[in-house]
Amino acid sequence: MATRHVRNLAVDTLDGPHQAARRAQLELVTDRVTPLTLAREQTLPVHDSLTSLFPDGALRRGTIVGVGGVGATSLALAVAAGPSAAGSWTAFVGGTDIGLVAAGEHGVALERLLVVDPEPSVWSPTVAALIGAVDMIVISPKHRLRERDARRIGSRLRERGSVLVSIGSQWPVGADVQLDIAESQWCGIGVGHGVLQSRKVTITGSGRGAAARLRSLDVLLPGPGGGPRTIATVD
Repeated sequence: MATRHVRNLAVDTLDGPHQAARRAQLELVTDRVTPLTLAREQTLPVHDSLTSLFPDGALRRGTIVGVGGVGATSLALAVAAGPSAAGSWTAFVGGTDIGLVAAGEHGVALERLLVVDPEPSVWSPTVAALIGAVDMIVISPKHRLRERDARRIGSRLRERGSVLVSIGSQWPVGADVQLDIAESQWCGIGVGHGVLQSRKVTITGSGRGAAARLRSLDVLLPGPGGGPRTIATVD
């Protein structure tokens, strides 16, 4: 899969002697993609297999989605794939270990993808600069996020309408939608033979407001084609 169209800013962090120039570069990129995120609906689409995990079956703009458990990265990619396939720009922040091939197989459009890997000292300003410039921001913090910074990011998201997907530890002030992989089992291997084809996972959902109702979903993630495939839903 070709990845030459990915705008990779992983090495252009905002720290060091060229901080001003690198910050200007990030602002230039966000200015170029911002018009694509304006004048949209109040929700963003999600993959058909995941709609039961979200209020109204869609991602509400201005919200935070937390994902955890074994396979959380695959789940984050599956969540981001819905808006990406519909034309939205996506940014990976601090997640340069996310494979671009895997992202593409899950349905993320690589031609509308930014990859940024800032130092912890400028991590929050980097995320703030992307909010409102792209629809989807997938983060994988390598440091402990302060509650004060988490509240500021949440406020900016509500003002600008982007959606943030946080991989790993619980969001410091609680995510609007929290998805956790409770069970995980690979399929395709027989007794001493076979090839891993897909992974059956049970995803539990919780959150705040309309997302507070506990729910559960069994899916193949990845499925045979890379993206999620529904098995059964249990309320």
